[in-house]
Amino acid sequence: MRVLCLNLQQNQEPSSAEVFLKFSPRVQFRYPHYIFVDVDSTAGLFGGEMQLLKKAVDIARQFAPTATGAIADSAAVAQLLVNDRPFEITRSGEDFKLMARLPVTSFKDLEGLEPWPNKRQIEQLAHSFQSLGLDWIEDVMHFSLEALRERWGETGTLLWRRLDHQDMQVISPLVTQDPLMGYAFFDESVSTINHLQEKLNPQLAYLFLRLEGLGRMAQKLELRLFCEFSEAKHYLLIEPVAASRDLKLYKDLLLKKLESIDLQNPIKEFEIHVFDVPEKIQQLDFFEPRDSTEDRWRRLISFARQAQVEVGFLQPEPAHLPEQSYSLKTDWPKDFSPKDLIEWSEKAISVKSVYAKGLAKSPRPSLLLKEPMALSRVSLDHLKILTRVRTERIQTS
Repeated sequence: MRVLCLNLQQNQEPSSAEVFLKFSPRVQFRYPHYIFVDVDSTAGLFGGEMQLLKKAVDIARQFAPTATGAIADSAAVAQLLVNDRPFEITRSGEDFKLMARLPVTSFKDLEGLEPWPNKRQIEQLAHSFQSLGLDWIEDVMHFSLEALRERWGETGTLLWRRLDHQDMQVISPLVTQDPLMGYAFFDESVSTINHLQEKLNPQLAYLFLRLEGLGRMAQKLELRLFCEFSEAKHYLLIEPVAASRDLKLYKDLLLKKLESIDLQNPIKEFEIHVFDVPEKIQQLDFFEPRDSTEDRWRRLISFARQAQVEVGFLQPEPAHLPEQSYSLKTDWPKDFSPKDLIEWSEKAISVKSVYAKGLAKSPRPSLLLKEPMALSRVSLDHLKILTRVRTERIQTS
């Protein structure tokens, strides 16, 4: 087993473990700020243990700026390293070769998923070994189980098991239960939009990191602002046209909402609730268009809808009257879907996106029928072309 241990360096909620589900389904939080991830079978997906460690620490530092990490064969040794030698990665099977060179005072961090039942006793144990001139863990490894048990009881037994790699700690798959919710109480009430944004942004970023780890999308967001006086409240609802994890979109939509409220009654606390839906997984091949025009269109529609402005595309309808022959559709037209234009050269391939290529050649009918009318050969012979100029309006209302 290979275990990644992250020390977030500050007290965190158990829900913080959800952020790291992208690295492995086997994740466990241990109070107050340790997270253990079984990366034995997943490290290769991220380019190896070194790349995985770097990516995990970078993500952790988005909500815990001083976070550190280490990887070892067991959870206990991984925690020992993250405190004494952060960013260390042991070779498989060489945990105790590295641990042997550490001082006996490091015993306090040799815990893993289960902390020492008596922290004070393990500190006394380390001090006792130092008084005998045994300063390094390598010196204590020569003691037998019976000797440690006779002097230190259950603590001595547990220490021997961890030193002898017999304290097997299995990281189980994480079962998520915590709601996607954020809360903050201000010691000093907030009365400006900029200050309120500074307080909201870290909570939003943390919730969206959890969404990414869970493989979920945000469908809508509710924000409740509790005022300092008169028990007044503000309720803001953000609901884009499509579920996404576009944090910038939600921040921009939220800012527009915040600009419309009056903060003369300052804000004392707030609650954020994110309502999530399953993520849509789309497999792209090499020549699949990578442009996000449709996503930008959904972003524009979301802003317009929030401002109560109706925008969209005019779509032809089977109606005789021209003023009734078009309807407004907010969905991205299928005719606008990008298609790849592949250009070949001697040394490279260039893939470009082309939009609405078929519309340029599509005919524009002067009269729209629900069903197309077939012409017989006789009818076709009697037709006479009056003009080649396209007729836009054939009758009045």
